[in-house]
Amino acid sequence: MAIGFVLAIIAASCSASAAIVQSIGVRRVAATEHLDPRLLLRLVRNGLYATGLVLDGASSLLTFAALRTTPLFAVQAVQAANLGMVAVIALFVLRIRLGVRDWVSIGAVVVGLVLLVTTAASRPPTEVSGSAGWWLLAVVLALAVAAYLASPRMCGPAVPGLLAGLSFGCAALGARLIGRAGSVGDLLTSPATYAVVLAGLTGLLLYATALQLGTVTVASASTTLGQTVAPAVAGWLLLGDGVRPGYVPVAAVGFALAVAGAVALARHAEPHPPQREGATRSRC
Repeated sequence: MAIGFVLAIIAASCSASAAIVQSIGVRRVAATEHLDPRLLLRLVRNGLYATGLVLDGASSLLTFAALRTTPLFAVQAVQAANLGMVAVIALFVLRIRLGVRDWVSIGAVVVGLVLLVTTAASRPPTEVSGSAGWWLLAVVLALAVAAYLASPRMCGPAVPGLLAGLSFGCAALGARLIGRAGSVGDLLTSPATYAVVLAGLTGLLLYATALQLGTVTVASASTTLGQTVAPAVAGWLLLGDGVRPGYVPVAAVGFALAVAGAVALARHAEPHPPQREGATRSRC
């Protein structure tokens, strides 16, 4: 399981780097009035955002490898910790000064991850119903349709950010499901595979929309909440993810510390000076 955590940490570092370059790149593209799939096409032609996508792709592959042996709640908590890595990158690259609260938050993330590493049970996902992949695909489709219909009424980054997080969480859940696949043929015929692809694209579009609607601070924090809590519960209830006997309270504290510390550090994903945050477009 140690290898799984190492892979998850490398994946989180890729996500952290992607967050900074994408948040810069997305502001160089004309804003849309509602959720528009064409936004992704315009963003791909932006060099900075495209670089972020490459880093996101590497992060996804590493996360998939980690999920083959490591519980979903632990991997998602590590992913949430990428905001802590963003803070460290911002410290050296963007010359942002960290205060006492920031260092306390980073410490909370580190302690939380250590607790998760020492308590998580290493095992492959349990056997689930053959219809689980179809149910997941249906949930992803419903989430995408609901997000599109609700997009004209989204007034800020919190709602699209949360929906983006839920989409990324569904992708992680699908990756955990297809972790049992034994061949390429199994991957191509599994509905979970297509759920992962659709959820990933939906999440990218929603996160880009959230960045255009407000500050990356709020977008990152709400996305982190969406992609950690719900998938963790689903993994525990459906996939048999668990912790070592007698260590459930310790794992719960570790998960809470990692996520809370990550959310507290979300403001460091903002690459622009604070005085420019109010310039971000809002519909309301």
